[in-house]
This record gives sequence, C-alpha cells and structure tokens, in this order.
Amino acid sequence: GQASRLSDRCRHGLNRAYRIILTKEVNIMPRWGMVIDLRRCIGCNACTVACKAENEVPLGVWRTHVRHYEKGRYPYVKRHFFPILCDHCEEAPCIEASENNGVGSFYKTDDGIVLIDYKKLEKRTPSQIKTEAKAAIESCPLEAVFINPLTNLPDKCTFCSHRVEKGLVPACVQTCIGRARVFGDVSDRKSVVAKLIASNPTRTLMPEDDGGGSGVYYIGLEAGHIDYDALKGGRQIDPKDFDNDIISQSTGPVFKGWTPNTPVNHGK
Repeated sequence: GQASRLSDRCRHGLNRAYRIILTKEVNIMPRWGMVIDLRRCIGCNACTVACKAENEVPLGVWRTHVRHYEKGRYPYVKRHFFPILCDHCEEAPCIEASENNGVGSFYKTDDGIVLIDYKKLEKRTPSQIKTEAKAAIESCPLEAVFINPLTNLPDKCTFCSHRVEKGLVPACVQTCIGRARVFGDVSDRKSVVAKLIASNPTRTLMPEDDGGGSGVYYIGLEAGHIDYDALKGGRQIDPKDFDNDIISQSTGPVFKGWTPNTPVNHGK
C-alpha cells in the first residue's frame, strides 16, 4: 500500500513537471488583439487624437479614426459611431502584395501584429518604394495603409507595438473614456479581451476570402461588415464616407446607407 501511494505521488509529480515544461514552451507567446464595443463608443475621437500624438501622424491621414452615420427618421434618429483601424489580419493581403511588388517590407510578428520593416526600404529608390506601398494600399479592403506625406513611406496602425513591448496598452485604448476599446492577449482565456469575445457576439471586418482572421473584434457591429464593393481602393478614407453613401456597414451592394425608407427599430 505504501509503495503504491509513493508510486502515485511520483507519477503526479512527473505529470505536474511535464505540464510546467509544456506551459513554458508552448504558451509563452501572446496573441495580441483588440475588442471594440460599439455600444460604448461616444464618437469623441480621443482615440484619433491620442494616436496622432503618440505616433506623430501628420494631418490629412490617420492610423485610426471614427466614422459616423445617422439612421432613422425624426424623432427616432440615432447617430452611430464606427472606429476603424488596421485589422492585423491572419493572412494579411498587404504582406503578400509587398512581397510580390517589392522587398516584402510588410510582415507579421509572432504575437500577431502586422508591421512595416523600414530597414528593408532604406536602399530602395523612391519609385520602388512607391510601387510597393501602392500595391499594399490597394490590397487592403479597409484602406488602413497610407503614404505618410512627411516621410513618403507607407504607414499604418501598429497596435502601438513600442508601447506593448513595455507592457503598456495602445494609446487609443489608454485614452478611450468610454472604455470601448480593450486590448490584450486573446489566446489567454483569463484575459479581458478573451472573456469579452467569449461572452458577446462579435464580428470582424475582413472577409474570409480576403485576409481571413482578424486581430480586431467588434461588439454591436450593426448589419455586418463594410460594403467592400463601394470602396475605391488606393486612397485614404474620408471620415464623411458614410454621409456620401460611399461606405456603409452592410454586406450587400444594394444598401449604401440610410434612406427615408430604412426600417427603424423604435424599441417597442
């Protein structure tokens, strides 16, 4: 009996040791992601301002910004806010485009962030850089990539990777007064982002056939996705696109925004 109990203890100790080893070897790399709860967004644009200040983004272009549109008929009218940024796709089309049209300066880190390696562009001519950047811009349905007018180099959201490396959240998350943006390790079931994704219906913006998985999850995204057919590729988004019917949150090509005949939920 004593020998059997000793054997069980040894077996238990070995199993625990193996679990510790596996945990250290397998689960050391986080998978960074962001949840945006549209129910909490008030359209204050603090995220846009914080991003510009943190990353020195010049006027006229954005790494993140908040679009808005109004839906309904008086007196049942409501303004909807829609923050948008790079989706940090699982299979990012900008990476493939930059590889096929240049030196592949766009890449994805092991922890899930899509970045640009500017060192690869140092010995490239302005024409070569422009060709690679243009290909990356046109490949992104979200138009999250743009040319920085001060550096003439491609630019995009980085999830503030320089802050994340120091244990800080991105600037847009830090400054969000409504706490609509939450950042963390989506692979950690105990993290806030993982719990939000598990407990709420979420949508991503990238279609399955054009980048697949996403690092940005939306709660309360009405009607689905962006109308990709309505986007004109290769230009920086105008925040007034909702008002101009150039972009909507509908998946189909028919609905291009609110009209007087759009059904309204009166909450009855």
